[in-house]
Formats: sequence, C-alpha cells, structure tokens
Amino acid sequence: MEKLNKIELEKILLEMKENGKYREFHDMILDDYEEHQIVYKLEPDEMAALAYRNGTIPFKMKEFYDWHEMNLLVEEDLE
Repeated sequence: MEKLNKIELEKILLEMKENGKYREFHDMILDDYEEHQIVYKLEPDEMAALAYRNGTIPFKMKEFYDWHEMNLLVEEDLE
C-alpha cells in the first residue's frame, strides 16, 4: 500500500487548505461512509491527500477500502 511520509503529507495538506480542497475531500470521505458504508484503511487526512495527489476522489481509490469491514456494515444493515 502506498504511504506518504510526514513531510509529503504536510505539504499536500497545506496545498489543499490553501486552494480550498481540504474541506471538500473530507466531506467526500464522510459521504462515502454515510452513503456507501465504505471504511478506509487510512486516516482521513492521508486518504484525502493521496486522492488529491493522484488526481482522483477517495471513492475511486478501491485499493484503500477495507472490504471486510464494508461487508460487515452492509450485512448489519440488511438484518
């Protein structure tokens, strides 16, 4: 799994805060959980930074989902 070192993470987060993308990406992560029951393996800041750096949105970064947790959540909703 791709990881960011502390310096890279802080640099990307600073850039996101300056251009207004930080809040937008965190809102996306919250929506992913509320609407799709997606649990990410990474902390929200790192997930947002990775998605931003890769020019995509968190929902499209499937390799960072925790599918086992997601399936458990979906099964709980069905019961």
